[in-house]
This record gives sequence, structure tokens and C-alpha cells, in this order.
Amino acid sequence: MDFKRIEIIFLLSFLLLDIFLLNSYFDRTNLNYATIGTNQVNLVREMENQGISLPEMVELEEELSYFQVEAHTLLEDQSDELKNQTGTINEVGTLYSSILSNPLALSDNEDELTEADRAMIDAFVNSENILYGEEYAFFEYLPNQNKIIYSQLVEGIPIADGTSSITFYIDNTNEIISYEQTYAGEGTMQGSPVETITDREAVEMLFQNNEIPRNSIVFKPRLTYYRTLSLEDLSMYAPSWYVKIQSSSGTEILRVDALNHNIITGLPSIPSAPEPKPDSEENMDENDDENAETEDLGSIETTAPEDSHSSAHVILPVI
Repeated sequence: MDFKRIEIIFLLSFLLLDIFLLNSYFDRTNLNYATIGTNQVNLVREMENQGISLPEMVELEEELSYFQVEAHTLLEDQSDELKNQTGTINEVGTLYSSILSNPLALSDNEDELTEADRAMIDAFVNSENILYGEEYAFFEYLPNQNKIIYSQLVEGIPIADGTSSITFYIDNTNEIISYEQTYAGEGTMQGSPVETITDREAVEMLFQNNEIPRNSIVFKPRLTYYRTLSLEDLSMYAPSWYVKIQSSSGTEILRVDALNHNIITGLPSIPSAPEPKPDSEENMDENDDENAETEDLGSIETTAPEDSHSSAHVILPVI
């Protein structure tokens, strides 16, 4: 038998088989990419057919990590250093509420902030009037709610769930008269960076889950952090896409976890400020105390009313 000839035939057969398999693999890969592209185009076309206005998408994938912070009371510990304001700390020391001694006057344009307005507020945030102000940056202006929001940045990405923000309040004369501050604090990145979904994928996910109404406007999605886990000693933050949608029923904020591709349906509980005690109740307390002093304690048992501010730390303005 001619073994050499048989060997050549086997080699040629295996070579042709390898070529066939490689060609099949590349054809299948190209088909998958074509299918994905077609599906994306179809989703965009379907949204447009439903009257949904879409922004320009970046469609870039980022690599981000989870972010961990330790529990603290930094706002409570350092709030007495602030000047030109009267403030209170909530019971757990995580929310500082302040009334400004010198309100900040904004321009007459109530629909948007001017460059001069932004410069003035930025200067105030980065002054000794705000704790850790250098870690915050402007996030959004809400004229319908008379609010201006600044958010703490983590490697350039804002924490946009209310757990680390400065919210300025505007009165009817277009002056900033007070603010509230929460602060997540410094933390550390956990694990290796993970590739995120794109802004377009986040919007498409919301549309496929019927979260975007017909004839609505989708604003440009923003990559943010949100608190995904809150324990007694620490909190964990994960990257998410922040998507603002305006429809006939109003403006709504939707969020999509940028790593596990889930739509975020619940937000962390935001600390609340201590409620001020009405003047009438304070006067009643004073009268009760005066009456208690004049009563015969041996025959009448008197119970003093409970002070609702017993756990609040009050900071007086520095002269």
C-alpha cells in the first residue's frame, strides 16, 4: 500500500475540515452581530413610532467597581464649625439642615441658572460654609420644586440617590434661604472593575419593560452611583444609569443597575430633618413649668411635657 499517499489524503481532508469549521464560525458570528444590530434598530424605530423623543446616545461601555463606605457621624461632629447659619442635626447624625443668615440672591431667570448663579453657588459650596464641599458638584436644577441639587462625586461619578447630596431651597423671591446635606464619606472601591451596559441598552431595557410611556421625552442618561446595601457599619454603592423621562403625567426618574442590568424599583431611605416645635407648644411648655413650680409637689404629681428636640444638636450662628 502507498502509505505516503494515504497520509497526504488525510492531511488534506483535515485541512479542508478546519477551513470549513472556521468559515462556519465567522459566518455565525457575523449573523449574531447583524441580529443584534437589527434588534437595536427595531427598538429605536418602535420607540419613535410611539412618539418617544430620544437623546443622542454615547453608547460607550465603562469599567466601574462597587464602592464601600463606613458608617460615620462626620456631619454631627463638625457642624459646629460652620458659620453664618443656624442648623440642626437629625437624631442619627446623618442629615444637617441649615437656615442661612445671609440668603443667596439668584438672577431673575427662574427657568435656568445663569453662569453667575452657578459661580456664586459653587463658591459657597467650596467655602467654610459647607462641610466637605470640595467633594460635591452641581447635579441638577429643579425649578418646579424650587431646588438646586449638588452631589458628592466618586471618581468623577455623582452619587444621585439622595444619600450624599446638598439640596438648596429657593423662596418666592428667588433667594436660596436654606439647605440640607447628607454625606456618604470617603470609601474604597471593591473588587475589579466590571464592564457596564451602555446608555442605549439602559433605555431599551426600560422600554421593553413598559417603563417609558408613549409621546414622552427621554433626557440624556447619566451614569451615577446609588446605595444598594445599607448595614449598621457600612454601605455599598453600585453604578447605575439615571434616566429622566417627561410625559403628560409629569417628570419621572428611572434607574437601571449598570452592572447586573436590573431596573431599580426602590431607593434607600433618606434621613429626615427634625421637625421644628411650634411656638404655641413651646409657650405651653413654659407655662406648665411655671405652674409646676408653684404646685404642692407632695399632693400633686406633675409630668413635664417631652421636648421633641431633646436629641437634636442645634448650632447657633457665629458672630
